[in-house]
Amino acid sequence: MRVGAIDIGSNSVRLLVAEIPDTGGWGSLETVTRAGESCRLGKGLHESGVVAEDLVERAGIIVQEFARRARSLGAVHVIVGATAALRSAANGAEVAERLSKRAGVPVRILSGEDEARLVYRAVVLGLGGAARASQCVAFDLGGGSTEVVSGVGAQPGRWTSLPFGAVTLTEQLLPDDPATPEQLDAARASIRERIMHGCASLPTRTTLLAGVGGTVTVLASMDRGLADYEPSLLEGWFIRRDRLDELVTRIAGASQAERRKHPIMGEGRADIIGAGVLVVEALVSRFEATGLVCSTQGLRYGLVHLAAEEWRARKS
Repeated sequence: MRVGAIDIGSNSVRLLVAEIPDTGGWGSLETVTRAGESCRLGKGLHESGVVAEDLVERAGIIVQEFARRARSLGAVHVIVGATAALRSAANGAEVAERLSKRAGVPVRILSGEDEARLVYRAVVLGLGGAARASQCVAFDLGGGSTEVVSGVGAQPGRWTSLPFGAVTLTEQLLPDDPATPEQLDAARASIRERIMHGCASLPTRTTLLAGVGGTVTVLASMDRGLADYEPSLLEGWFIRRDRLDELVTRIAGASQAERRKHPIMGEGRADIIGAGVLVVEALVSRFEATGLVCSTQGLRYGLVHLAAEEWRARKS
């Protein structure tokens, strides 16, 4: 069956339309199309407590177009899921209702637990191989939150939704361009403390640490020397700890103009990736990992599998 998913995040909106076998279960899928657009819904949210009107309008245009595209490609069921920005905003429910009208599809504000578990299963099953039999920790580093889940194989266990991401941390901790050495030191200490506290219930170490999100794919692309985003070359790519440390140092200390010289950086990424790489650095240290595995199959992949399950149930 052909189904679709739209992930409304704090930094961007992402679309996935996929073919999924009718046999049931979280098996393989074939990507029909995938797309993403920056909208920065979480901009200024920690100060104002609401999503700004111009950002809602921008998101509405993108969601409407993505929903139209999914239907035109034959998606029989489309799920639209919103994450941290709408979870935390005082006007989150109102924004969701407005976006629903634009899309012609209900917008679901996902709980932190729902988001974490959907991401974990999508990441592990997407990686396949040893990941399906290993003790794993998967994280999804977004603009306004970071979901971290531990488990064994495809079965998720303990989880946490950390109330910060690349957008919020940039606004709170790294206001200058480029960040000063003092700001970087203070940001590292703050992020490390927040992660140690937020992940206290999770395992001390992990056999496999996998990450998803724009920061992770940029790191993997730079490690591979790619100028363009190519999921087939990034899925499962392992970044060694020493190489990761080099990339983090290079990116965090650079100006936005210097970051934009990397073609892979993309629109809406250069200003927030400094905070993003510091979160990755802290998570690798927290879980005593030898490196980081890149996953390209995040929340929207979990949502398309959920869409397939719901469609089967509706038709049974």
